[in-house]
Amino acid sequence: MVDLTEGALRFVQLYGPFALFLFTFLESSMLFPFLPSEAVVPAAAALLITDPVSFVVFVLAAGAGGTVGAFVPFYVFRGSRVAESDWIRDRITVSDDRIDEGREWFRRWGQSSVLWGRFLPVLRSVISIPAGFADMLPARFGVYTAVGTIAFYAAAGGVVYYGRHRSLFETAFEAATDSPILTVGGTLALLGIGLLVKSRFRRSAFSE
Repeated sequence: MVDLTEGALRFVQLYGPFALFLFTFLESSMLFPFLPSEAVVPAAAALLITDPVSFVVFVLAAGAGGTVGAFVPFYVFRGSRVAESDWIRDRITVSDDRIDEGREWFRRWGQSSVLWGRFLPVLRSVISIPAGFADMLPARFGVYTAVGTIAFYAAAGGVVYYGRHRSLFETAFEAATDSPILTVGGTLALLGIGLLVKSRFRRSAFSE
């Protein structure tokens, strides 16, 4: 694992955003998920992000690779195609247990799990498969995937970038002091999302 991580980072160092695009594509497509994002992305952000412009390039490269790659398992497992013999499907390295887990999450939380599932290591890639099984609209799948994927890499890159200059607590405190209305609105939005998730969880539990 250490050797693979060092090799991946060397590749990123040599080829920059293109290497990052290729890595996130391979991970989200599950054609060759040799390393999880948690092992590479923070170190890649430290290598590539030096200013706001490089931060935007980092997010766009990672987000584009993750979004395009997610369409591979989505289309391979979409609808009736799951019963077909497909050489690409045979090369997607994912266990039946992970597929079942993804289908359970999708069944319980619906299509929105394609968006917020991109933040969870256990769902980030595999959630594309139950979305394909459910014959989700490709346009909606693409939008949800792009928003969730870009937000994830923006958060990861932002933590690394700002962590170089100041502590995360200091940054959050300054933002809250300078923009109290925005902070209150964001807090209320998070509370609303939490209540919505809790309500849906209770409804699904009672329905079972």
